Amino acid sequence: MVKRKRLLLGVLIVSLIEIIYFYFMGKKFVYMNGLKEVIEIVIIGNIAFFVAYFLLLEPSNFRKKYILLIIAYALLIIAPFVYHSKMPSTTFEEAQKLIMRTEGGKVVKDRDYTTTIKTYEGNEVYLIALEKKSTVKRFAFDAENQRYYPFSN
Repeated sequence: MVKRKRLLLGVLIVSLIEIIYFYFMGKKFVYMNGLKEVIEIVIIGNIAFFVAYFLLLEPSNFRKKYILLIIAYALLIIAPFVYHSKMPSTTFEEAQKLIMRTEGGKVVKDRDYTTTIKTYEGNEVYLIALEKKSTVKRFAFDAENQRYYPFSN
């Protein structure tokens, strides 16, 4: 009984650590490429796990509960690899610095658009606004190939 409680507590603690880690890592990338969805999947997975463990399985069915625990730990081990595979190669701040260095001006907060948009191909790109000589220019920055192009000026 004590072993199962420790395993359950372990699932909860590892999940919380992953959620906090995913939150702070994704913040640098403005949660693009579905990084926020991975956090939501971990939360929903935890809810489904605990509902299945406590409500759907019989209290005396230890074998199924251990199988469920193994699956939960396996998914928690896989989650960081999935998360890192979705991370773009350039952070939002690096993209801002690169555009600022090549185009000149200063980065301003864009009131008309969000920080990311989807292209026609379905890829997410950073949207960065620069102010130069009192005019605002917007650029779409592809974080995968580190290229940018003018956007809606």
